[in-house]
Amino acid sequence: MTRRVSGVPYKSDPMNGAMMAFHANFESLTGKAPLPWQAALFEQFADGRIPPLCDLPTGLGKTLVIAIWLLALAKRPSLPRRLIYVVNRRTVVDQSTAEAERLRKNLRENPELAHVRAALAKLSATSGDELAISTLRGQFADNAEWRHDPSRPAIVVGTVDMIGSRLLFSGYGCGFKSRALHAAFIGQDALVVHDESHLEPAFQSLLERVVAAQERAGEARALKVMALSATARSTGPAFTLSAEDARHELVRERINAKKGVRLHEVADAKTIPEVAVRLAQEKAGAVLVFLRTVEHVEKCVVALKKAKREVLALTGTLRGQERDGIPNHPFFQRFTPGATASTDPVFLVCTSAGEVGVDISADHLVCDLATFDSMAQRFGRVNRYGLGDAEIEVIVDPIEVVERSASSEDEEDDGGGSTREQYDLARANTRRLLEQLPKRNDERREASPAALRELPAADRAAAFSPVPEERYVDEIVFDRWAFTTLRTLAGRAPVADWLHGVAEWEAPRTTVAWRSEVEWLREDGVSDSLDDFLADYPLRNRECLSDRSDRVVRHLEALVSRRANDDRVWLVASDGAVSDRSLTELLREHDRRGTLNHATVILPVVAGALRDGFLDGEAEFDADKDDRRQWDLGPRTDERLVVEGDEAPAGMRLVRSVARPADEGEEDRRWRLYVRPANADDDGSRNAPRKIALLEHLLDTEGWARRIVQALNLSGMEASAVVRAARWHDLGKNRAVWQRSIRNTEFPNVVLAKSGHNRPPIDLGHYRHELGSLRDAVAEQAFDALAADERELLLHLIAAHHGRARPAFPLEESVDPEAADAVVQQICRDVPLRFNRLQQRYGRWGLAWLESIVRVADYLASSNEEVPS
Repeated sequence: MTRRVSGVPYKSDPMNGAMMAFHANFESLTGKAPLPWQAALFEQFADGRIPPLCDLPTGLGKTLVIAIWLLALAKRPSLPRRLIYVVNRRTVVDQSTAEAERLRKNLRENPELAHVRAALAKLSATSGDELAISTLRGQFADNAEWRHDPSRPAIVVGTVDMIGSRLLFSGYGCGFKSRALHAAFIGQDALVVHDESHLEPAFQSLLERVVAAQERAGEARALKVMALSATARSTGPAFTLSAEDARHELVRERINAKKGVRLHEVADAKTIPEVAVRLAQEKAGAVLVFLRTVEHVEKCVVALKKAKREVLALTGTLRGQERDGIPNHPFFQRFTPGATASTDPVFLVCTSAGEVGVDISADHLVCDLATFDSMAQRFGRVNRYGLGDAEIEVIVDPIEVVERSASSEDEEDDGGGSTREQYDLARANTRRLLEQLPKRNDERREASPAALRELPAADRAAAFSPVPEERYVDEIVFDRWAFTTLRTLAGRAPVADWLHGVAEWEAPRTTVAWRSEVEWLREDGVSDSLDDFLADYPLRNRECLSDRSDRVVRHLEALVSRRANDDRVWLVASDGAVSDRSLTELLREHDRRGTLNHATVILPVVAGALRDGFLDGEAEFDADKDDRRQWDLGPRTDERLVVEGDEAPAGMRLVRSVARPADEGEEDRRWRLYVRPANADDDGSRNAPRKIALLEHLLDTEGWARRIVQALNLSGMEASAVVRAARWHDLGKNRAVWQRSIRNTEFPNVVLAKSGHNRPPIDLGHYRHELGSLRDAVAEQAFDALAADERELLLHLIAAHHGRARPAFPLEESVDPEAADAVVQQICRDVPLRFNRLQQRYGRWGLAWLESIVRVADYLASSNEEVPS
């Protein structure tokens, strides 16, 4: 048979052995027989070719590209070992997360996939699960599995913000010590699948520019990118359906699913909720309602509840904890695949948050008029499987081109754009497109996926939401982001504008979370900064909600009016800096400078302002009745644990100890944060589950480094430098000041790498053992015999193995109490020059990837993991 992919026809034989094996493996892994396009994409992957764009209609299993990559990787180990699945920031119910979890379960439990498990296991330096996953939600949410072994196959699901910020060395929620590590694991040996790429054109463009920068630098394991869309903006070559797909019974059912559209004119946009409620109540079964603004959703929900209807709201303003529970809600389940058919009406009322990443199929749809890309997404959530004849009612308000004003009502998320005029023009063009759809016999027009794809491509492009202005990026901008050691650097801007572009009329947003320690912990109460504290104790998706900044301000003002005390809050600015201040002071500052725009505010639990998962300034926290744990959703006990007292939890190590304010007559109290060993670069690296001698640790780290470079097929000078750097990385711990800090009373007779206890370390001053290791490595007998390039690389890997030396050590850390000042000064002068030379040689992400191998080897050796024989 002949299939056309990326504009080039090629032939394949589905009956050859490889394709027969794929069909069997795919069905065992997913529970479904592959569609023709899925088999074709597997052939592409197995041949080492990754199409830049997959243009596939909704409802045809796009998310299963995860399974296709996994099976192709088992067959072709040279494919990228990590699949980074990027979902839109508006995603509320994320199908890709559920898919990743299901695939891992099937891979583990299905005996017919034993050969696939074995093939994947051979790729990994570590034993255990063949596949690491880290997802937006669920039991694998925000875990660290994916970065514990660079050779281990991994699936990572995240939003544009989560993935994009990490790719640009600016990971949201990451301290400076781990940012290069995250950038390496996202930006090297990885395939980024950008789902619904048409919704974030600025991010897609940024990905392509990162790839171009890596190719210019000659990075050996450069990022691969594949855009995935049911409504692609591009009209260029793409992997898409073939004639064989069109003949497939299931594909035919879905792309020809009956969806009859009728337009309803209204004279005033303010009447849209009222009309939507009337039209929705005329329908039976599962009725989906899409409205552009949160305010309209709220009015519609109130009216339906008043009419005693079963109704559920789905907006992007819901806190993660409550959002995670939506798939289990009985009303929502009426819209899911396999739901029992019923004529009893139930209503799901959504903003654009329900347009993406969710596998639902309503019986009927009521919506207002948006741009074509948004309308196509909405239509894809009704009669998705072609089993009925859906009625779609579109409410059309007067479209006028008006200048954006500060007081105008704004959409929650409607796809971006530089001016309101462009957006309204796109909506007008969308209306004209809907009027071009084929007429049916029932006074409606047919809006099946096939009918939408038959509309003229140029007309569709003119009806898309406007493309945000893209920020300029060049080598200098990339370099500034890669200088992760420098906390402040002129010209290094927060990355948000590069991730999403700049839409002049799109309202800024603010994130809100709740934490108990905000009540008592102040900026001067921690030894370093709140930035580092929050990096050790990061915000998770389940804790946060997001809303337009103006709406957040209104709720916070209501909170201030309600509370007798002026609550202290933490502010996480758009550049990641954390500070504490009074809420009144913050609101005044926002009036002057827009401080809350694109920022995060963390409220104390006692302040309240949370009701049913939504921000509500009038909601109070009742200490006698309310469960504090339902407000403060900080680290779970299996991740990180906060305790008072001296007893250390089993299997966990102390990260930091902070003094808590004591009431009058009370003894001083301390708040201790324990963590399961998750990386080797936090302050807990001086503690370990058992006492470890320095020589033992160096040999173990060397062994792990050797095993990892072998698993990665890394050879030559680079492999040698990585292994030798691992062998010498902690030589600088052989200092009296360092040994004293871990309370080693047997030094110098016994030199330790890890203390084996959980007592708080003694302050080291500013000495960094990495800096000391540089001097000691040069003094090693084998050092002079190495080639100059290898000496340079291994010295940098030693210097950077805790996230410093990118590009330099801070001035206050440029000390070694056992070396002459002149020697230390020369070592410190060499560090940034060496970093610059190596970054030019290996590229920004390539150098960070080499660093990551040493860091992971250090982590594995510190975690009592035995090197497999």
